[in-house]
Parts: sequence; structure tokens; C-alpha cells
Amino acid sequence: MEGLNHIAFIMDGNSTWASVNKKPAMEGYRKGMETMANTIISAKELGIKYATFYAFSSENWRRPQKWVSEFMDLVIRFFKNDEFIRKVLNTGAKFKVIGDKSKLSSRFQSLIKKYEEETKDNDEIIVQIAISYGGRDEIVRTVKKMAESGIEFSEENISDNLDTSGVPDPQLIIRTSDKKRLSNFLLWQASYSEFYFSELLWPDFNREELEKAICEFSKRKRTYGG
Repeated sequence: MEGLNHIAFIMDGNSTWASVNKKPAMEGYRKGMETMANTIISAKELGIKYATFYAFSSENWRRPQKWVSEFMDLVIRFFKNDEFIRKVLNTGAKFKVIGDKSKLSSRFQSLIKKYEEETKDNDEIIVQIAISYGGRDEIVRTVKKMAESGIEFSEENISDNLDTSGVPDPQLIIRTSDKKRLSNFLLWQASYSEFYFSELLWPDFNREELEKAICEFSKRKRTYGG
């Protein structure tokens, strides 16, 4: 739609969905990954050029090691074998992973490089997946990189050196479940983002709810402080 080209998603409510449906916690995250894939397809069909998904935060590393290992194994299996991810690739999506990838396993890093290389020339929709990502951590890493390289500090230069370099800031951020906060997501980029809070748990998020959020966004007047 005109005026909206980047939507970011905080995919909350996966474990709650699993609990409500009396399923293992990881089944909620598996279903949530299917929802992410379907959302990418819907966003592309609705004319959205950029979509960013908050998959694993820098704070998530503090969770029990068993949970972290199971989650990472699940993500790797999904991206290697799941039919949905292939369906997404067939839409002409370009993939980019943002976050501190140095903390990821070598196997995971290799898989990321594979998909980023495989899709680098695609331009139907640009998909950023935030893994091992925190907004504060991103800013700190960016500032260190700029200082070491002698780059002058300015808003434009900081934006150009963030993980999201080359991608416009999100105009709309959608968060599912019952929480209404950013949770350390895109702190720099969200300075003038609009928010839409969905009562759905992320695995239940669907095209109808996405269209509802886009419709709500279209009714808002954005003044950027002016």
C-alpha cells in the first residue's frame, strides 16, 4: 500500500500458544515459524517491500541452556528442511540476518551465509530476521565499529552502519500477545514508528490480522514531531 513499505514484527506468544493448546513449548515456536513464513508471503502480496522479524533476542541467551539448544536446533531444521521456507524463497525474497552472529554456532552461521548468498539478487521483498539481536547491543557494536574506523559520528552515519544498513526504518511495528513494549527491538530505527498491538498469539497471526493492522495504520496522521 502507498506510504507503507516496512513492517516489523515482535513475534510474541509462542510458548503461551503451546501451553493453551497443551503442546510442548517448542511446538509453539515451530508453529510460530510457519506463521512467519506465511506472513512474509502475505506481506509481499500486499505490496510490503521490507519485513523484519524479532526471532531471538540478545537477552534470550540467558534462558536455560536446554531451551536455547532446542530453539536453535529447531530454527536450523526449519530453515534447512521446511517446505514453507522454500515457498518463501520462491516469492523472490531476499534474506538478511541481523544481530550478533558471532554468538551463533558455526553450523548456523554457515546456513545464514548460504541463504543470504542464495537470495542476494532477489528484490520482491527484503526480509530481515533478528537473531541474537538487541537494540542496545546493536548501537554499542555500531559505535565501536565507527570509532575503530574513524568514521565521524552523525545520525546519518550511525544509521548507515547499523545492522539494518540499506533498509528504511519501519513505519509500523506489530506486536502480538498481551505485552505492549519494544523489548529492546530496533531502538534506533523505531524513533517514529507506529505501533499496532494484536491480541492474537503469534502462531495464530494471519493475513486478516495483517490487513487489519495495515488498515489501522492508513488512518493515522504522521507528523514526525512537526
